[in-house]
Amino acid sequence: MKRLGNFKDLSLAGRCLHAVGLTLLLCLLAQLVSAGSAHQLLIWPTAAVAFALGWYFGIRWLPVAALGGGLWAFVVTHDLKYAAVLTLSSIFGPWQAIHIMRRLGEWKPPEYRLDFVSRYLAIALLVSAPINALLFATLVTSAEIEGVNHHGFAQLVLAAWLADALGMLLISPALLALMKPPFPADDKTLAPRLSIPAVVTVVLIASAAYLLHRFGYDNYAGLVLFGVFVPMIWVAATQTGSRADAYTLLIAGLPLLASRAYAVGAENNQTVFVDTVSVSLLLCCAVLAAQLLQALAADRSVALQRMSEQARQDMSTGLLNDRGLLSELSDRLAAAQRPRYGLIGLHISNYDAIHDLCGTVEAIQLEQSTAQLLIQQPATHLAARLSAGRYTLLVHAETVAQVRAIAREIYTHLSGQVFLTEHGSIRLQCHIGGLLLDPNSAISSEDCLSALSDAQAIAASIRDPQLFVEPLSQTMIDARRAHQKKIEHIREAIRNDRIDLYAQPLLDPEAPALMRSYEVLTRLRDRDGQLIRPPEFLSLASQAQMSVPLDRAVIRRTFEWLAANPEALALTWKCSINLAGATMSDDSIAGFIREQRANYAIPAAKVVFEITESEAIRNPAAASRLVDDLKAQGFGIALDDFGTGLATFEYLKRFPLDYLKIDGSFVRNLMSNPIDEEIILSTVRVAKRLKLRTVAEHVHNAAIYQRLTDLGISYLQGDFFGKAMPLAEVFERQPPSAALLRTSRQGTPNPVGPNPGDPPLSTPMPGLLATPIASVAPAAPRTRLVGKETQH
Repeated sequence: MKRLGNFKDLSLAGRCLHAVGLTLLLCLLAQLVSAGSAHQLLIWPTAAVAFALGWYFGIRWLPVAALGGGLWAFVVTHDLKYAAVLTLSSIFGPWQAIHIMRRLGEWKPPEYRLDFVSRYLAIALLVSAPINALLFATLVTSAEIEGVNHHGFAQLVLAAWLADALGMLLISPALLALMKPPFPADDKTLAPRLSIPAVVTVVLIASAAYLLHRFGYDNYAGLVLFGVFVPMIWVAATQTGSRADAYTLLIAGLPLLASRAYAVGAENNQTVFVDTVSVSLLLCCAVLAAQLLQALAADRSVALQRMSEQARQDMSTGLLNDRGLLSELSDRLAAAQRPRYGLIGLHISNYDAIHDLCGTVEAIQLEQSTAQLLIQQPATHLAARLSAGRYTLLVHAETVAQVRAIAREIYTHLSGQVFLTEHGSIRLQCHIGGLLLDPNSAISSEDCLSALSDAQAIAASIRDPQLFVEPLSQTMIDARRAHQKKIEHIREAIRNDRIDLYAQPLLDPEAPALMRSYEVLTRLRDRDGQLIRPPEFLSLASQAQMSVPLDRAVIRRTFEWLAANPEALALTWKCSINLAGATMSDDSIAGFIREQRANYAIPAAKVVFEITESEAIRNPAAASRLVDDLKAQGFGIALDDFGTGLATFEYLKRFPLDYLKIDGSFVRNLMSNPIDEEIILSTVRVAKRLKLRTVAEHVHNAAIYQRLTDLGISYLQGDFFGKAMPLAEVFERQPPSAALLRTSRQGTPNPVGPNPGDPPLSTPMPGLLATPIASVAPAAPRTRLVGKETQH
């Protein structure tokens, strides 16, 4: 017999023959299970076949299936009335069940398999089986058919109800699964298969019950039958496919019924009826529990699958998301013999403007159109949407030229195109970065995406076309990993507080005799205790997002050291501390400084905080709030690196400054570059008009010192007055003064002991460093890198 899924492919006569033959065959099987009895069947398959055919192929097939049951009854009993009764009593129950289920589906379609199974089981047990049982009992009683009504009308209804219910619970699900899953989400990938262990276990239970009954242990036989719940529920919990579960329950349930039917044999008494009814009821309960549990397990499996898909898929475009891209890319990169791939990153740079001007719906439409463009590329392996306006495409390519050609094709379609909506139009702007992945390099998906981000940054920095493609080699990956390792070392050093405080003296004409002005500088130590210079760790600390913790640690340790050394605090005129750009944007930094000053009783007038001009310009609102708060606390404010920003003089009017520090790039070449001198002159004039103290950095020789003095700058800082040294050594040396420097220019080439290691010009005051700060400025260690000092 052909698969029932191809039933509609047959001719009308062929379909009728198949329906009748199937019903006849199953009735013969039910007779065999019932120990050969044609009048006391334990399971009635005709109504089950009628429901399955009527559900999928229409109500008109109910009489055809019922005709097969009637034909069987006439053949085995030669009783035309009994055949007619069975035929009629197998039509109305399934018809009502199908009608109710379809009306329920129209009212509220089942969202989960449990919804469908619950409706089916309830209607089969409470509608179809009772209608057929009542009709059968009524017709049998009216027609006075011999061999059927031995125990009264009520018992006849109960037996017919259980037989019909077992058919609906065991046979209908198997037929529905054979045709196709009744619920759309069922069995999309699972092939039908039996659970052999469950079938074998049920057969063993049935055999044990049979033997116990034959040997006279009826009570124990009934108890053993309850063990059927275990394998049936187990198979429902482990087999999430409705087909496998339906076939297993059918094949396991029939031997259980047969064992009880053959055990009671030809006995004809009330006990036999109770035994058979008990077994039928027990099997109904077991199948009912198994069906519901299997529906729950199937829904759980489908839900987990959907969650997994949603976790890897972007909902608005249908492309992979970042998690899905990493997973798929990792699988392809881990292949033993992977082909050459190209990785392309696309960023629609004015996507936010499109979203704001045109609206959310139009922005989503743009993203969906872009996704279709990426998918339609002939060489596309996979495409992903990482975030709003950002996409990544994995393509097959052998050369950089092929990757560039694909990237240029995408760029041509998008860049400069006018995006029209009912709310307006805007011209798209995008940049594209690309990589050619070396098949022989050991790279990870994270390495690829990081390198792609760099390529996109390069593409964004060049003129039209904003397109950049490069090969990704093992050497580039190793260099990137080394860079990331350095960043991790810097993060570890800051986290573990491996910080040393250094300072550089500052010539301050306002400072009283013997009092010092200096700028606090920072050094980090690596795992081996070697010093790391600022040019090496400052940018890495910013990349590691550790600038704020670093600045907080420097402020706390500086205040702590000054509080622990009151003599040094008394000799301090101005102590300058730098603040990074990220720190200036930290809303809690002002409160932290206020708390630390109160904890260590540091006079605010002795501390000057230096803010960087470029960072102040980048976030002027945060910088303005911070400066106002610090000024209110009594701290001094210096604008560092003046002259390197974009709105230089305008910011002199915005901030309530005390000091203006001219960037060292204008000071170094002062003697040879007249433009630098003009810039310094203009800065000095503006600073005097605004009543600001002007500080010149990077003064490294007497000639520059003399020229700056002639230009009217008296606040000076640089190697000429003293290189950076441990903070404690600042107070062991005589502070720089204008008088000594004039003497130095006349005949002493090395002024006022500027370098660490030079003999001090004066004896340290007793007890000055009686309380050293932990890990701050031990004996000067060997420095790992040598280079020009920065003012941080």
